[in-house]
Amino acid sequence: MPRFPLVAALIAAVTLPLPATAELLVAPTRVVLTPDNRSSELVLVNKGTETAAFRISIENRRMREDGSLEDAPAAQDGELFADDKLRYSPRQLVLEPGARQVVRIMATSPGELAPGEFRSHLRLMSAPISAGTAQLAGEPSADNSLAIELVAIRSITIPVILRIGKLEASATMDSAAWAAANPGQPTNTLNVRLTRSGTRSTYGDISFTPEGAKEPAWVVRGVAIYTPNTARDVVIPLPPEVRAQLAGKRVRIDYTSTDSRTDTSDPASAGKRLASLTTAL
Repeated sequence: MPRFPLVAALIAAVTLPLPATAELLVAPTRVVLTPDNRSSELVLVNKGTETAAFRISIENRRMREDGSLEDAPAAQDGELFADDKLRYSPRQLVLEPGARQVVRIMATSPGELAPGEFRSHLRLMSAPISAGTAQLAGEPSADNSLAIELVAIRSITIPVILRIGKLEASATMDSAAWAAANPGQPTNTLNVRLTRSGTRSTYGDISFTPEGAKEPAWVVRGVAIYTPNTARDVVIPLPPEVRAQLAGKRVRIDYTSTDSRTDTSDPASAGKRLASLTTAL
């Protein structure tokens, strides 16, 4: 079997986002820890048809204003990372099709930290096992080389947030408008501008309810604004039939907190409306 030096093999590996029909099912997709609830569990299920190896690591990421994430090798003003304050186990595993595994996450000595919100991300990387080997992607063999088979790496990241002390956050919705489309591009994309203030991140759903309607025509789940960011542009592509329900009408747009589903230290935030805007679309 051809083999390459470690560095060359890592360069050859391709990191891909986990597709919608993912081989790996993870629940929950967000973890919030506090001194009173300093541990949590992730459940991993291999939904694919092949036995797969998984490696778990921790990394620091920064949110851009468009909501995408980038690597954060060093903290900027106001950023608090949790990577050195967390323990997790196991760090690598092999799952047969349909098998499940619990990953335990724990905050170490949270009572000794100053108030604030600390955040890092768990990265789960997977690669099918080929030729009957259980070697993990990125794992050197005895001769410091890698098998060439493991070249397609799929990954997903899970935010892990550690909150210390009584933290508060508020938000406003500054604007909502259809995106200016270039020729040949669809015009069914809404841009919603949110602003955050306070000492913690916000997390919730954005709903669109036409005037006179009892139920929202569309809901976007799990919209976060991470500290220290103070603003986010939420770009929302809509199906044509939903655009038809909203375009030219007055619409109430609500940003409603769902943070309490993962942060049991603040049950009063359940269903709290963080921001609202009624405007003609």
